[in-house]
Amino acid sequence: MFILLLAAALPLRGTEHPAGIFFGDAKHPVVSGEAWLIANRWGVYQAVLVATIREGKFEQRKNIEFPQYWEQAYDYKLLLAVSDRAVEAPSSFETDEPYGFVAPPAGWTRWPEYLKQFRTVYLSAPLAAENRGEDWKTALKGFGHLVGDRLVLPRPSQHTIRFLYPDGKPLAATAVSVSLYGSDANHCGVVLGIALGEFVTNADGEIHVIATNSPLVFELSYFKEVAGGPTGTGIVYGDDPIVSSEQRITVKRLWTLPEHTYVFNVRTAENQPIAHAHLEGCWIEPPGCVVPDCEPLGYPEGGPVRAPESDRSGVIRFRHRDLRLLYSITVIDALGRKRTLTNSEMRELLTTYDITVVW
Repeated sequence: MFILLLAAALPLRGTEHPAGIFFGDAKHPVVSGEAWLIANRWGVYQAVLVATIREGKFEQRKNIEFPQYWEQAYDYKLLLAVSDRAVEAPSSFETDEPYGFVAPPAGWTRWPEYLKQFRTVYLSAPLAAENRGEDWKTALKGFGHLVGDRLVLPRPSQHTIRFLYPDGKPLAATAVSVSLYGSDANHCGVVLGIALGEFVTNADGEIHVIATNSPLVFELSYFKEVAGGPTGTGIVYGDDPIVSSEQRITVKRLWTLPEHTYVFNVRTAENQPIAHAHLEGCWIEPPGCVVPDCEPLGYPEGGPVRAPESDRSGVIRFRHRDLRLLYSITVIDALGRKRTLTNSEMRELLTTYDITVVW
């Protein structure tokens, strides 16, 4: 009798997972759903279907086989996709692209089946690597609250995110891509996640996003100051901002840099102009994997392929974002010979935006 009473009072003690999954309240069972366990490996993301939901009934798959090198993941996450309509059973129990994939600039995409069929997605916090994802049932219960042996999932809610400059000025009329945060365990540090769409900030710098209670990430470039560089303060690109799942969030960053017109006057020791010289700049921290450490300098936005050259008077003039992004600049003449600016010349250029380089 005591054992029966204890079982009634604690229905989930010793139970691997909830008996049913409900949406919003305990009266509305999830019609269709899939639970995927994602391994976040270095540059490789694998996911395995671990359970399905049909008319509220939660069914765990048996005899699950994990892909090769599964145990090498940095961490694991549980993804739960649900729908209020019937969805066909998945054609595959594994995917190597659990967060989807977009290949710019062409724009072609690849999405796993569940991102095509389900509109509501829950994504757990990282699960410890040493457990190899075996604790996914604990993560499942964390998506909602228990009513007896039923797990009730909260409905997606509105999140208001406000983007401000450090001085409090709003970042207005700016497009922001928003995703549920997945992982950045890859050599580029590129953040992957479940795309929620693109939003445009209003006059107050706000966007309103309907999402489940998972951390969010924004695809929006910003900059930060670092110690170093020729002037003592350099500028580097910041990583994609990742924020909590709170209902109201304020994000302060340096979203844009001031532009300056830079003028190089390149001359010989005899004060003769040097024509057809161009510039090469080396970044303090290159912005992403596809950008080399050093590259030709002075390309106009959407302009010609060639970087500007000095004219017959030996002058190179171009407009560019604050060049404190660079730790060095090299002048290259028409014969390919190079002359790198000294630290004092770099300081002069980065503070006055005008310099005469004697070669």
